[in-house]
Amino acid sequence: MEAKGYEIKNAEFGENSRKYITFRSPDMSRPVRGSAKSLGKNFTKERIKERIENKLQRTAISSVRKKLIDTNAPNITGNIGLQKWANKENLKIVSTTYGQMLTHNLHNFSELESRITLLHMQQKEVNTTVVSLESQIRHLRELLKYAEQYQKNKIYNDHYKSSKDSDRYFRKYESQIILFAGAEHILQENGIDLKQLNTNKLQAQISELISRKKSINTQYVSFRKEMKELELIHQNLSKYLKPDDPEIEKSSHNKLPSL
Repeated sequence: MEAKGYEIKNAEFGENSRKYITFRSPDMSRPVRGSAKSLGKNFTKERIKERIENKLQRTAISSVRKKLIDTNAPNITGNIGLQKWANKENLKIVSTTYGQMLTHNLHNFSELESRITLLHMQQKEVNTTVVSLESQIRHLRELLKYAEQYQKNKIYNDHYKSSKDSDRYFRKYESQIILFAGAEHILQENGIDLKQLNTNKLQAQISELISRKKSINTQYVSFRKEMKELELIHQNLSKYLKPDDPEIEKSSHNKLPSL
């Protein structure tokens, strides 16, 4: 925050330190106390100390959902009152944003961007795995269908082979015998041992793959949620710190200004 030109006082911690830290932006005539009433609970000295010590639990700070207010918007630039309000609101948003970033154990832009890149890669890997699982599930379901078709019609084929009048028997049960032959051919093509054919085993394999797919989909949702959150954090902090400014370098050596 000091990199943005903010004046910060009473930032010491200890028994003899003052109760509130004060903040003053370049366009403010008077400082604002870091109290729950004025700036929100994330600006209290206790909460700031917790963030510095990195002891905040992931659920302690609500997910970042707000975007920074554009202080260069025409309706704001010409209104001093709105400018002060927007700066104050942005300060709250950035405080929450930075605190949320710390809960991910990220401390600078490099770590933040690396995590976002990793999440993108993990999402792609999950997508690839899901596509593969879906293909396996479809294949096994086809095999199960033909296995059931084989077992259901095997008796007709057995009787056909042992019948004294096979032509007459074939004419009577032609569809069942053809279905059996087709199923037998497909199962053999797929390396299925017909003597060991077990539809319950095939169904169990399908159920296992479906369970794996559900678990991986849960992972995907988690990755996607975290990535969206980190992208908004990156967007807010990038916009607030204006990394294109020469005095603010966006690098792995530049830690975000701590509160």
